[in-house]
Amino acid sequence: MSHSTQKHAYRWLLQQIKPARYWLLASLFSGLLSGVLLIVQAAVLARMIHALVMENAARSELTGAFFQVLVLVIARGICAWVREFSGFRAGARVRVTVRAILLQKLQCLGPLVIAERPAGSWSAIAVEQVEELQAFIARYLPQMALAVMVPAVMLAVAFPQSWVVGVVFLFTAPLIPIFMILVGMKAAEANRRNFQALSRLGGFFLDRLQGLETLRLFQRTGFAREQLNQASEDFRIKTMQVLRLAFLSSTVLEFFASVSIAVVAVFLGMTFLGHLTFGGQVSLYTGLFLLLLAPEYYQPLRELGTHYHAKAKAVAATEEILDVLNRPEPQGHGGQLPYPVELPLSISVNNLCVSPRIGVPAKKHPLLLDRLSFTIEPGARVGIIGRSGAGKTTLINTLMGFWQYQGDIILAGQPLCATSLTSWRQQIAWLGQQPLIIHGTLYDNIAFGRPIPRVQCLDALNRAQGKDILARLPDGLDSVLKEQGGNLSVGQAQRIALARALVLPVNLLILDEPTASLDAVSEALVNEALATIAADCTVLTITHRLSQLNNMDQILLLDKGRLVANGSPAVLARESIPYQQFISKLDEQETIARVANA
Repeated sequence: MSHSTQKHAYRWLLQQIKPARYWLLASLFSGLLSGVLLIVQAAVLARMIHALVMENAARSELTGAFFQVLVLVIARGICAWVREFSGFRAGARVRVTVRAILLQKLQCLGPLVIAERPAGSWSAIAVEQVEELQAFIARYLPQMALAVMVPAVMLAVAFPQSWVVGVVFLFTAPLIPIFMILVGMKAAEANRRNFQALSRLGGFFLDRLQGLETLRLFQRTGFAREQLNQASEDFRIKTMQVLRLAFLSSTVLEFFASVSIAVVAVFLGMTFLGHLTFGGQVSLYTGLFLLLLAPEYYQPLRELGTHYHAKAKAVAATEEILDVLNRPEPQGHGGQLPYPVELPLSISVNNLCVSPRIGVPAKKHPLLLDRLSFTIEPGARVGIIGRSGAGKTTLINTLMGFWQYQGDIILAGQPLCATSLTSWRQQIAWLGQQPLIIHGTLYDNIAFGRPIPRVQCLDALNRAQGKDILARLPDGLDSVLKEQGGNLSVGQAQRIALARALVLPVNLLILDEPTASLDAVSEALVNEALATIAADCTVLTITHRLSQLNNMDQILLLDKGRLVANGSPAVLARESIPYQQFISKLDEQETIARVANA
């Protein structure tokens, strides 16, 4: 990754700290106050020892000084707590902000882009890599200011005591950040590779976990285990490279800090012995005070070096986040007009063309949809059929606003390109082949984060033929369902997903082969539920079931992105040769499937 890319990522990250600026100021102020209290504590301790050794003071005379030290230690502890608490709150604010931006971007990109990468890879970006920003915000940013402010205050105190010690402090301090930067440049690249390996490992592991049953059936578990071992080993090697650089950085910082402290100690010792006479007279109080101050002078710089790796991690994570945020969104969907909910939904499509790259000639880049034109009346039951790859899913995704397109799509008399996608999608419910069941109650799975009354959820479940599900579960709507429907059958999970789609009134219901993976009994229950959908709701169904096609008002037959048949099933059965051929082949496949099952 280029240096300019890292600088851009760093600048973008700094722009996100605005919501946390007050917490950062609180962390900075508490750290500075702790540094000042440390100087006072060193002065009190040096004065106590000087009084005991040089002035033969009685211990009873130092009671007040002991109490002062105790108060200073407690005050510094409170400052440390405030600093940690404020830093954590600042980091949490930024993480919430960045994660919201990232999720909003993913929502705008749509499911087509999300499907390009494994779910585990997106999870790694949205969870692990956003978490890596915490240490940068909470510790590195305040420490970057304290590494300048606290040593500056100590220099101002040290120079009047001994200009030689002040000069040593002044000229040795820059060595630490210089070598920190040299090592850190290498660490940033190592962290970037480490994050990429983690993202690949997350996506790989989740995919294999979800497909574990398939791997067992095809006896590929050994091969998958070997692949997982290789991915884990790659991640281990890159993690150890990061740790090696971290230990190297710590060693370099400790070395220069120790040498600097040793120089100060040798100078003070030689001055006490009378071997060095320049720099003025040094009393026991002055020597002790400067010796107590010396390690603390370099401590903010050492801490900055330690937290510099947090910066390297944060920049590497930000680069991955920006790769997502910089992805172009589908064009032509910048409309702001609300969907006209008062009008019945009619869909008119004219010369619709869809390509991954609009403007590229079809000969060089074949169109996914090629000059489609059709009209769907309000409340119609429409079947979308065709062979695999014919463009059925592309058409559905285009109508929902996930694909850029050329041509015209008119919804209730209003162009889709001028309509707010958020407003339009609120009129749509979707049910796919594989129902999504989350770990939560039955109510959570039906309401799905929406403020829906429980009575309305019960009504939707009843309309989805789910009374038997409710009777089977021990706590009714409060019964906990396992992730991916582990305690449900496929048919039960599909009916719960259907209840989720029916719980709110919509103008358009999209069904993507909703009964493809169901047995005959479950399919019959789902079909009964679908038959109860409101008459004014338009239903688009992608299906390969003959029993469902006969109940449609309109059929759209696609072949290689083109519309080859459009009309009612009865008319197409008499007049459309492509439809007759498709139905004949479909009937043959269903016959073979029945014989095989028998």
